[in-house]
Formats: sequence, structure tokens, C-alpha cells
Amino acid sequence: MSQLFRSRAVRKTYIAAVAGRPDPLAGTITYGLQKAGDRGAERMEVVHPDRVKESAGAKPATTQYKVLEHLGNRMSAVVLRPITGRTHQLRAHMAALGTPIAGDGKYGGRGQQNLGDGWGAGLGGALSRKLHLHAAALSFRNPMNGLEMDLSAPLPVHMQRTWDTVGWSSAILSGDPFEEF
Repeated sequence: MSQLFRSRAVRKTYIAAVAGRPDPLAGTITYGLQKAGDRGAERMEVVHPDRVKESAGAKPATTQYKVLEHLGNRMSAVVLRPITGRTHQLRAHMAALGTPIAGDGKYGGRGQQNLGDGWGAGLGGALSRKLHLHAAALSFRNPMNGLEMDLSAPLPVHMQRTWDTVGWSSAILSGDPFEEF
């Protein structure tokens, strides 16, 4: 399995609830990532793709995303597929778009308030303040027998409550939303 992950032969699909609505509604984020701040407070900062090679410690990072549902400009259900596997990649990439993952105290600020249409990463008191990022599915070819393996996991309780509260159907999580990518 380690070799499959290293060779990027495992397709990972994540579901997130984010503050705001990404624009465009689907795309590929190619910002590089590098460690920022003090040691011990591991946080990544984004680096423009053109500057990755010249930035000390920066590594390329690529994430595909697609908005599945949205509540105007306030909140969106987003499916994410990391092409690379960098530390905090999905969290940093979504924050770089201006749509931090709900409950993300490191990249969105639990108390963040985006005035106007946004609620910030906390999204108001009705929803859980836990991180709204879920590893929903893994797919890979079994190296022992060559069969395609598709593994999935239901939303955690706090995210299912959010889906129920805002009226999103869990049916949006079925299938591969990136087939046309």
C-alpha cells in the first residue's frame, strides 16, 4: 500500500463544507506549499506555481475541486481530489481560494467573520465547529490480484448534521464527480 500511495496510484476523494463559494465552481489549484512560521506550529503557506522552484522548501501541489452544492455565496459542499499529497494541502488550497474549510482553526480561523455574504470558517452557531473535511473514498488496483478496489466511508456525524441542517442530500456523494475532468 505504501508503494501505491508513493506512486500516486491511489485516487483519494474528500468531501468538505467550505465558507463561501469557490469561483469558478470547478477547477485545479496548482499553488505550491512551503512551511511557514515557527517550528512546532506546522502551517503551510501557498506559493504561486511560477515561484515554487525559487522558493526555499516549496514543493509543487495540485488539487482538483468541484462544487457539488452551495447556499448562494455563504457555504458550499465541495469534493476534492489531491493529485499530490502535501501536508495540509486541501486546507491551504481551499483557504487560498478564499473559501476555508468549515471549522478549520488553522487556515480559516474558527472565529473568522467574512462580513457581507460569508459566515467565515465557523459558519455560525448552528453548525459544528469541528473540521468539515472527510476522506470519503479511496480507489486503487489491488497489486496482489489486479482487481479494482473502491472503498468509501459515510460522512462523520458532525458533517451529516451539517448536511441535514442545510438540506443537502448525501446522494451528492455517490459516483465519481471527476469523471468529466
